[in-house]
Amino acid sequence: MEPTKLTEELVNLLKNRGKQESYSLGDVLIEEGEESDRIFIIEKGFVNVTKKDPMGNDVLIGTAGPGSILGEMGVFMGVERTATVRAVSDLKVITFAKEEFFDVISSIPELSSFLIGILTKRLYNLNRRLINAINSKLMIVMGNYIIDKLRDSSSQGFGDSAKISFDLSTAALETGLDIEKVVTALNNLAKAGVLQDYKLIEEVRESETEGEEKRTVAELNADPQQIKSYLKTISYI
Repeated sequence: MEPTKLTEELVNLLKNRGKQESYSLGDVLIEEGEESDRIFIIEKGFVNVTKKDPMGNDVLIGTAGPGSILGEMGVFMGVERTATVRAVSDLKVITFAKEEFFDVISSIPELSSFLIGILTKRLYNLNRRLINAINSKLMIVMGNYIIDKLRDSSSQGFGDSAKISFDLSTAALETGLDIEKVVTALNNLAKAGVLQDYKLIEEVRESETEGEEKRTVAELNADPQQIKSYLKTISYI
């Protein structure tokens, strides 16, 4: 995480407009999950920014020092705090309540323009992370589906690389994904190098009740251990 950092000129403009507070080593300024009701600007000192992982452990995601503004995303978006901020030195900050900061923004055009640029970049990066997270979830679902197919088709013992094929409609039904998402996940797994000789084949079968029946079949060669290893690397995205 890269915190928003104000210019020295903007910090000086804000110094006399907000409330100045001091914190000691170990003090918590922002707690993950709390209401976003204030913004902090570091005048002196440093903080660590941490986030809980799925096991409840604190994971360091960034640090911030003089000039950094903290908590602005939660305030602007009206959401709970997404991380915890803790002082790692003696700290001096300038703080603003939500409404106070909105008033300050409207009275300082340079600050407004600066924050709009920063927030636009943040939202762009957030959107990219969201897309990556969605694609990772799809790959995890399809990766495990392929592992199960490899297990079912293995004649020499599970764990060996093998060639399999399956109907996309059946895969969609069994995974709960729509066909488009199945194809997206397969394409991404192939790009990651865990599927070999991957291709989609259009087949036409004769049906006694409906005549010609078209279906799309995925053919691929894969090693279940390689898929498992790759899925571990994307499970925390």
